[in-house]
Amino acid sequence: MSGPPDLVVAAFHWLEYLGLLGGLGSFVIRRLGRFTPRIAWANPPMHIAFGAAFAGGAGVLLAQASAPWWVVLVRVLAEGVALLFCLRGIPLVAPFAVMAAVLLPLAAHAAGVLPPAGAEFADALHVLSAGMWAGGILALATLQPPAGWGGGEARMLLQRFGRVAPIAFGITALTGVLRATEQLGGVSDLWSTTYGQVLIFKSAGVLVMLALSALALRRGVSVARLEAMVAVLVVGATALLAGFPLPA
Repeated sequence: MSGPPDLVVAAFHWLEYLGLLGGLGSFVIRRLGRFTPRIAWANPPMHIAFGAAFAGGAGVLLAQASAPWWVVLVRVLAEGVALLFCLRGIPLVAPFAVMAAVLLPLAAHAAGVLPPAGAEFADALHVLSAGMWAGGILALATLQPPAGWGGGEARMLLQRFGRVAPIAFGITALTGVLRATEQLGGVSDLWSTTYGQVLIFKSAGVLVMLALSALALRRGVSVARLEAMVAVLVVGATALLAGFPLPA
């Protein structure tokens, strides 16, 4: 990976990723809340998430001249439609949110791998599974259970999420490793390049999130807000990685 990261582009990516992952995670939490018995308060504010995604994506469109502009434009339009439908109460938000997530790799480093199809597919899976896992954690952190996280409904929601999160994490981790091997020339790049050092920081953050999740499941309590704080840092590292120059 040649050249330093573009910090302006990375900042816009950070906002977009947080919004998109949070929006996808909100779908997961809302769906889990609809299982019988229903949990009425499991209703994360999706409009805030997609508003952030749209603003961040628009910033990337304006700031990242090297990216395929038409791919970014379609992605931003999908985020905008998701936001509009969310505000209007139109139940077609999910398809546009998934479209935006799937389009991310088409204007990222995965597009520079030859042939690009496999890398782009793995990257799309990475984003979608991260939305279910890390995005779900971000969505949980916005909730305020009426009886607190020690109440019966809150524990039930955590148990439901605990059945989804490990699978989503496994897919996220596997696809992340596959993508890292394509971007690094060797193991030594992890400590000898800026890209590798940021990747180590991101991986450490993911391990902290995993440990917190295991603690929450074992003790039956929520540490979602603490996990969400770590997730914000992990997403920031991901955005910084995306800020490195795209292949020519």
